[in-house]
Formats: sequence, C-alpha cells, structure tokens
Amino acid sequence: MLVMMAPSFDGSSDAYARLARVTGMVAYDLKSRVKAGAWGVVRALADDDESRTLTEQLRQEGLPVVAVPREVAHDPNRRIVTLRSLELHAEQIVLHLRERQMTIPLGALSCIVRGEVHLGHVPARSLSPSSSTFRAVVPGSVDAAMFRESLSPSNFESFAAADLHFATVLWAARIDARSFEFPGAQSGSPASDLDELVDTLAARAQVRVDRGVRASSVVSSLTSPSGAARAPLSISARSKESSTDERFDPYSRLVGEAERQLAQQSAPITDPPRT
Repeated sequence: MLVMMAPSFDGSSDAYARLARVTGMVAYDLKSRVKAGAWGVVRALADDDESRTLTEQLRQEGLPVVAVPREVAHDPNRRIVTLRSLELHAEQIVLHLRERQMTIPLGALSCIVRGEVHLGHVPARSLSPSSSTFRAVVPGSVDAAMFRESLSPSNFESFAAADLHFATVLWAARIDARSFEFPGAQSGSPASDLDELVDTLAARAQVRVDRGVRASSVVSSLTSPSGAARAPLSISARSKESSTDERFDPYSRLVGEAERQLAQQSAPITDPPRT
C-alpha cells in the first residue's frame, strides 16, 4: 500500500515537523519524498492495516493523504483507451473513441495526467558507462553518428500524451498528440496543441493537471527494490487501443486513483457511463 501525500501539501516547516512526528522519519528523507505541488509517497507499506492507521494519523494532523494499493499501477481493469477526438460543450464532453462515442458530464472529470509516453528502450550501453569509454567533449563525425543511432526510433520513441481520469470509473481516456484531431486553430506543434486543450479542459471542469511524472517519488517507489510492483503486464493483458509505457502508465493510474479518493473525501461526484 502506498501512503501518498497530495499536491496541496504546503511544504512548510511546521507541516514537515508534523509529518516527521507521525512517521518517525527524518526531515531530510521526507523532503526527498514529499514536495509541495506534486504527489509523493510518504511510506510504502506491505501491511494494509498499518497503512490505514498511518493514513488516519496523518489526516488527524491536517495533512492531505490517501492510501492507494500498489497493485493499481498495473491493474488490467484500469484500461487506457485512446481518443480520436473530443467535443467540449458547456457542461459535457463528447469522447470519440475508435468505434463509438460517449457523452460524459464535465463534472465527472477528476484529473488530467500530462506527460510523455516512452516506447522502446534506451540501449543498455548508456545505462552504466565505464570511465574507459569516455570520449572528448567535442565529438567527431563517428561519435555523432553513434549517438544518433542510439536514439533512433527503433530503440526509443516518445510522444506527448494526456490521460483523462474520471471520478467513479476505472478506465482512462488518453489523448495521443500524434494522432488526436485537435479542435479549432492549431499551432503546428502537437505538444503545444495538447497543452492548450488540457488547460482548457482543466479550467472548465475545475480539476488539476498533474505534470509531476519526471520528479515524483511515486515513480521511484515503483522502480526501487523495496517498492517494486509486480511484473509488467503481458501484451495480451494490455489494452489494444493504446501504446503503453511501463513508467508513465503506472504513474497515471496511481495518480488517477489518488485524485479520485481525494475528491471522494470532500464532495459528491457524478458517475459517467461505463465502457
């Protein structure tokens, strides 16, 4: 179970002092895990009762925390479905999927997770360089060619994406900037068009846009030996409608569930149709 601190954590000295008092952890460790403005993992605990107890103690201290099962990161029931386009109306969003369309109230949107989906892999030789392989600062033509080859699409590809998470359903709708049909005027840059659309959606639905995947301790809690989640899903278990990333996808699912729980603590929510 991951005990997660919400982005509304103010990062004050008093807040860290309360956090340290309850957890018994030192301030240095807490500041590396938990920061204002981003989701962070306070503790990753194997015992569910211990996690719930810690969560309740932190809430009594006025700290915005939720407890999310680690299995959420790779839950096959939490599909990520790619959108072709969408229509934004005064109180509704019309989602155009591959074979159907759905009308969902704006109030059903709980958060948007914006980031980059990474496909393929970075060559192993770049992961643990030896000092004997260090080259001159100014590369020659052969060095430059080897660098371009190491980052070729066959080895590594990334694209801008945003996942729309809803309040009471497990699936998420993904906007893939490479293929999405952006409404209205376009800037010529898919990433810029995506950011403009995401900001508009968030403002209209009054939800938060999460952009913390690169720095959040949520990611490290899944990749570290002590917090490793179960093995990645097989290809057959993944949604055939979207590309997958074993870093961004688990992060998006965890943040979506955390935001959902946080919303349930404070207000009633609208239930969109199920897919």
